[in-house]
Amino acid sequence: MISFQNTVIGYQHPLIAIENLTLHAGKVYALLGLNGSGKSTLLKTLAAQTPLLDGALTLNHFPITQLAKDSNLRAQQIAFVSSRFDGIEHLTVVEYVALGRIPYLSVFGKVTVEDQQMVSETLKDLGLTHLAQKRTKELSDGEKQLVSLARAFVQDTPVLLLDEPSSFLDFLNRENLLLALLKWVSRGQRCVLLSSHDIDLCLEHNLPLLALAGGQIQELIGQDKKEVVSVLLKGAVH
Repeated sequence: MISFQNTVIGYQHPLIAIENLTLHAGKVYALLGLNGSGKSTLLKTLAAQTPLLDGALTLNHFPITQLAKDSNLRAQQIAFVSSRFDGIEHLTVVEYVALGRIPYLSVFGKVTVEDQQMVSETLKDLGLTHLAQKRTKELSDGEKQLVSLARAFVQDTPVLLLDEPSSFLDFLNRENLLLALLKWVSRGQRCVLLSSHDIDLCLEHNLPLLALAGGQIQELIGQDKKEVVSVLLKGAVH
């Protein structure tokens, strides 16, 4: 679903080099790394917001260069949730979540009954129905983040990228967010990559772990927390 081949990521200078790595559909991958390790840069590159420096990168069999040039195709293939959503003035929760259907609207731009049903079901699944008519600017930080996730779910893409989505959530809502992601992935052949600092929660749910350290990504299988932290620290620059 996401394939790296001799991929070099960064801005003006290389920051991350990934020789050969494939992330498969049907899984929620946790991207772990210290601050400054390049997690956000990697996610922005995958979202076609930051140009690739070298090598090949494909998402759902589409080259990232093609997705970068075609905004509608990109919106049908990739959803991105940033670490913070501040809300949009005068826009209610249900209106904001419905924006996820824009890539699929007809030339007349009308939201269908099926679109409306998808929005309603997503709000229900995330426990947000009671907030449907509330303005997004009036939500708490945690509510805003869950609403941002709802919009991404409604976008219904094969690939979902999340940049530290639980930063403003308490423990219970962090758990609910992860369970919602796992449930969403199980409903279709989707691939989710989220950056996180919550190693305990990722290990508790047996997520496949990707350790980003020293400009390299290492897939970790079966390691405990101490071993995971050791891998992350080995690549740290002191």
